[in-house]
Amino acid sequence: MSPSRIVFAVSVGFGFAFLILPLAIVLPLAFNDSTFLNYPMSGVSLRWFDVVLNQPPWLFAMANSFKVAVGAMALSVVTGGLAAMGVMASGRVAALVLSALFVSPLVVPSVVLGVAMFFIFARFGLSGGHLSLILAHSVLGAPLVFLSAMTSLKGLNPELDRAGASMGASRLFRFRTIILPLTAPGFLIGAMFAFITSFDEVVVALFLSSPQSLTLPIALFSGLRDQLEPTLVVVALMLSMISALFLLVVARLQKATEQKA
Repeated sequence: MSPSRIVFAVSVGFGFAFLILPLAIVLPLAFNDSTFLNYPMSGVSLRWFDVVLNQPPWLFAMANSFKVAVGAMALSVVTGGLAAMGVMASGRVAALVLSALFVSPLVVPSVVLGVAMFFIFARFGLSGGHLSLILAHSVLGAPLVFLSAMTSLKGLNPELDRAGASMGASRLFRFRTIILPLTAPGFLIGAMFAFITSFDEVVVALFLSSPQSLTLPIALFSGLRDQLEPTLVVVALMLSMISALFLLVVARLQKATEQKA
């Protein structure tokens, strides 16, 4: 085996171990029969899954996270998709400036966004509700939709849109029958990233959530601070499975995009 292949194998193995080993060590504790997070496990049990799926605090937080994530995803798709369409129709300099402005929430620290949104929403009496979380998370999710939609739109042959325009089709009709069907995988990928970002976001939610709008990451954070039970690992396992499922769907959509291109 050549030295380059050895270096590659060692690098990949180290990265894989660095990312996977912590999960492999912690996640089995979700099946621990004991009330403590310790090894060796006293037994194997599913009772902590029953606690998470049937007790009100966790179910309430899951329902809130799902509502907020769906709302933020819908708003992010509309905002990010329209922004991508507008940037594609702009000049080169304007497109660069608008793209930088629209992607800026991704580089601003979450703590800064959380403080700013707390003061803004409190001023208008919106802090502490589902609406404030949806609006805040859409600010984080819209740039992801924007980048994904821009990638799909750049790969679209502009002659197709011009052909529809030459036949008298309106802009809305061309978008609905030509552009959207060909770029749908890009929009769907952005929508899924917006959903998982909202569902998993904790920093901004710490500033905006209330007992009535408690989300799953906030409940998980509170549990880490108050009591270390296997229920925390169960929730972490469920979130990991959801993320893995989303990654599989994204991979399939990326293949579909490449085939259409």
